Amino acid sequence: MANIWKKLLSVNKKNPQLQMKLIPTFSFSSSIHYSRPQCLIMTGAPNARPALLHLVHAFTKNVGLMICGHVHMGPRRQAMKELSTDLAKYQRWLIKNKMKAFYAPVHAEDLRDGGQYLMQAAGLGRMRPNTLVVGFKKNWRQGDMRDVETYINLFHDAFDIQYGVVVIRLKEGLDISHLQGQEELLSSQEKSPCTKDVIVKVDYSKKAETDTSIAFAQSSSERTHTLHKEEDEDGKTPTQPLLKKDSKSPSSPLNLADQRLLDASTQFQKKQGKSNIDVWWLFDDGGLTLLIPYLLTTKKKWKDCKIRVFIGGKINRIDHDRRAMATLLSKFRIDFSDIMVLGDINTKPKKENIAAFEEMIEPFRLHEDDKEQEVADKMKEDEPWRITDNELELYKTKTYRQIRLNELLKEHSSTANIIVMSLPVARKGAVSSALYMAWLEALSKDLPPILLVRGNHQSVLTFYS
Repeated sequence: MANIWKKLLSVNKKNPQLQMKLIPTFSFSSSIHYSRPQCLIMTGAPNARPALLHLVHAFTKNVGLMICGHVHMGPRRQAMKELSTDLAKYQRWLIKNKMKAFYAPVHAEDLRDGGQYLMQAAGLGRMRPNTLVVGFKKNWRQGDMRDVETYINLFHDAFDIQYGVVVIRLKEGLDISHLQGQEELLSSQEKSPCTKDVIVKVDYSKKAETDTSIAFAQSSSERTHTLHKEEDEDGKTPTQPLLKKDSKSPSSPLNLADQRLLDASTQFQKKQGKSNIDVWWLFDDGGLTLLIPYLLTTKKKWKDCKIRVFIGGKINRIDHDRRAMATLLSKFRIDFSDIMVLGDINTKPKKENIAAFEEMIEPFRLHEDDKEQEVADKMKEDEPWRITDNELELYKTKTYRQIRLNELLKEHSSTANIIVMSLPVARKGAVSSALYMAWLEALSKDLPPILLVRGNHQSVLTFYS
């Protein structure tokens, strides 16, 4: 096996893409087998969300597959021209930035259709994605709720096709596409030790969408053009030029939110130092929640990070559950620094946090008990994302659980480099999109970078005794 492995890696050394294709099909141990995550990332334009791209690349480089999905919407003729130019442009960009990834653009009527096309057709043979990666839709409360419905249905479609799902959230946001010239800015900050002036243009002609990882195109695919409107329609888009000093400069024309967004977008390109990767393993979904942190720690930038594992348990069985978990991790040869069993995971959350959640969902409630039956039915049919009184009461325990978990996360993991946590799943057709988004919001708000992970229930960690 060793000789075969060496021969495979020596094939066409000038073609790293070919080497990447060969690697995921083999295990590295005779007794322990780790499946490799093969990810379809809904990035839109790859350079629009560098934090999303670099984080996923950290655990797929050399051992897995990464495909950057971009859904073009709008008039077909115009979109098809963009597809051909973007395919060459962004594949070159990935190679230039040493990203072992493929760029896959498609044209579709809406994001859900485009996501389905990519999940069903992307890849070839064993080089097919098995995990859908999206960014958290941070602006869901201010945007069109039909977009939220589409976003949540993308999760359900992924589970139907036997995909795992990973939702990545940074509190600063992911999308930097509204900052024209952001690539020059980031490269100057990384490469130049001295102060350097860079022209940055912030597009104020459209509402900045710094909060979602998926390229929702506006009508006639306006948003899809945001990244390259500068070069295609020079002088036609009203933009305000800003003189941006390097981060060492005492003054900065960028507003504080944009500056934080730029800083956050490069955080996974740096060495992570001696910190913690906190794993909150609350459901057995095949082991993807454990596999991703393990793969991260095998990389040079993350090798000094320690894995801490948090699991739920009963107060009178804490020692037993800790020993059982330690034995399991040892069998899979996953190094860990600590295991914490949380016996108070189902405790009722604080009153002020419950009140804040109720205030958050108030605009999205149906309040059918206060309306005539016919009016309520018509409203629910036209706006299926609305939260019914019956639904809210039925899932009160699960709602409280998300709020309580956020309290525990702030208590135990507020200083972690990154948190990897089991993604709560809503039953398709039973839980409204607004309530499910409210759960994800309540669970992940005001935290370090967090990955909400749900595997496809196929084992990715196998131990041969």
